[in-house]
Order: sequence, then structure tokens, then C-alpha cells
Amino acid sequence: MSFDIVEGSAVDALVPEWSDLARHVGTRVAARPSYALNWHRNLGRGRLAVGTARRGGRLVAVAPLHRRNRLGVQTLRFPGHGLGTIGTFVAADGDALAELVDGIAATGMSLQLTHIDVADPLVEVLRTSPLWDVGVEVDDRCLTIDLPRGAGATTLRGSRTLKTLRRAERALEGAGTPARVEVIRDPEHLERRWEDVVAVAAAADEHTDRDNFCGPPFAAFTKPLLEAEARAGTLLVVGLVVGTRWCAHEIMFRTGDVAEMWMSRFHPDVRRYQPGQLLQRWLADHHDDLGISRFDFMLGTSEFKSHWANGEYRVGTVVATPVRRRHARWMLQLAEHGSDWVRPVRRAARDALRPAGESV
Repeated sequence: MSFDIVEGSAVDALVPEWSDLARHVGTRVAARPSYALNWHRNLGRGRLAVGTARRGGRLVAVAPLHRRNRLGVQTLRFPGHGLGTIGTFVAADGDALAELVDGIAATGMSLQLTHIDVADPLVEVLRTSPLWDVGVEVDDRCLTIDLPRGAGATTLRGSRTLKTLRRAERALEGAGTPARVEVIRDPEHLERRWEDVVAVAAAADEHTDRDNFCGPPFAAFTKPLLEAEARAGTLLVVGLVVGTRWCAHEIMFRTGDVAEMWMSRFHPDVRRYQPGQLLQRWLADHHDDLGISRFDFMLGTSEFKSHWANGEYRVGTVVATPVRRRHARWMLQLAEHGSDWVRPVRRAARDALRPAGESV
């Protein structure tokens, strides 16, 4: 085994091997090079620092990370820290993961990993390693829908709800604007519908406190990410078309038979027809055709998610410091307390500078 931290232009050279390993292992979108590189180029702060472990020269583990300085403590974080995706490392086996974790400890840098599944093997490897001082704080739940072959919406929702959705469809048909679902998988189809996706996202996020990931500055990250995932065959976007108008969409990333549900938006004009419910019912009824057995709602709970979900897992924040630098953990906590105070002030200042009428 050999360990290295890859930085700068050398990360680009690593992409083919990294992509192959991610496909072989099967990993979340946030651990794929499409996510890490596009985030760093367009939204990222700090310096991309990718940990690698090799066995006989062959890449067997990758830690997608970026380096930050937190009150003098060199800290490694997931790309997209705090953006709502679930982070992890990519490893061919347990030995490769352990080599990766031990190699990072030898650098003397700390880990500050947000939004990680607390049942991820990475958490257990960190906890049991004698080289790390580790704290884990559970701070959110992620709901899931698990559907065996042949199951559908009737296994998740009652007859009253499904009847209400059929009534909404009939109302649209009666108005001469029947609803249909359109599935996007390839880059060309994504390009044809991109402006429609942008328009719905802008209308949905206007007058809310959400960041519009399809508008500036986030679109510079979102569109290349979706294009890269489409080229890799792992993008899945389902859109609700009412008449001839794109009115709602669910943007997902595939890993094997799991779909991570990254972003769901609908135009307020069609709210009364329950577009989110219509899309979720369609996904449940067509999951076999799509090759999906689990839909992962990812971060956060809501009444909508709770009504459809039949499973869940917990996520949290891991702060790990090399045992020879235990004091670093307290410095990181101090830095986070300071950020909790500064962050809303910065956001208020940014919103005050935004032109009148521009959406958040």
C-alpha cells in the first residue's frame, strides 16, 4: 500500500482512475470526480486535496477533500461542504479504507466532515483507529423509499391519496392540458430542457430563503455537474409536463439501483395539482423500468417525504484530529462558533446588495 495527497493540476490526471474506481465500487455522487471538480472550479474555497491509496500501483481508495485553514488548523473537508449532499470516501475494501484514513492522520491535518451517514464504514474506521481523536454529532435524518420488484405507489400511499391524484389528472385533462412525465438521461436532452429547468427553479425559489442552484452563481456548478453525470449515464431527471409546459422536476443521481434525490422544484402556478405528489407516484410505479429499488430523499424531513418514505438513516458531522494534535479539535470548535455568528451577517449583507426583484 502507498498513500498520497494529490493537489493542483495532478487531480485532473487522477480523474480516469478515480471514475473507474467509483463505478466499480458504487458510490454517492458527492464522492465522484464530476461533483468534486465542478464544485471546486465554480464554487469552492480552499485547495482541492484528494487522498489516494494504491496497492501495487493500482488505485484502491480515494478521499475527495479540500484543504481549509481554520484558526491555524489545517483542515480537510468534503467538497460542497454544507451544500446538502451526503459525503463519503471511495474504497475497494476495508484495508484500502484503513490505509487511506491512516495516511491522512500521518499528514497531521484534521478532518471536518459534514453530512456523513453515521453508519458509513468510514466513521467506524476513524473511531477504531488509534491515530485519531474522533467526535461524531448526529444532526439530521434522511428518509428513503425502498421498493421491491413489482411494488408501486399502492404499497406506499392509501387509496384516498391516489384517488385525489387521479382527480387532479382528470382536471388537467378536462382543461385541455393533460399531464405527462418526461425522463432526461442524456446530455442532448438535458440541453434542450435546461432553460425550462432554470425557469421552474427561479419561480419556485423566488420569495424563499433557498439558494437557487439553477441560477447564478450556483448554475456554474450545477449545469456542468448534470452534464458530466449525463455523459456517465448516471443522471436521472423526471419532469412533469402540463400541456406543453415544463412545470416540475426531480433531479436525481444514480448509483446502481439507488437514486439520490438532489433537487425537487415545481412552478407555483400548478401547486393545486400537487405536482410533487404526481411525480413521486410515477416514480414509485415505474421504478422497475428505471432499474431503481431505493429512492434516497437525502437531507431533511418534511411532511411530503414522510408520507412516502418507508425507511431512514441518520447523518452527522465528524470532527477528527490526529491524537498528537488533540488541541486542534477545540480550535475547530471555536472556529465553527465564530462562523455561526458571521454566516447570517454575511448573508444579510449579500441580500442587501442584491438588486430589487432578484430572487434569492
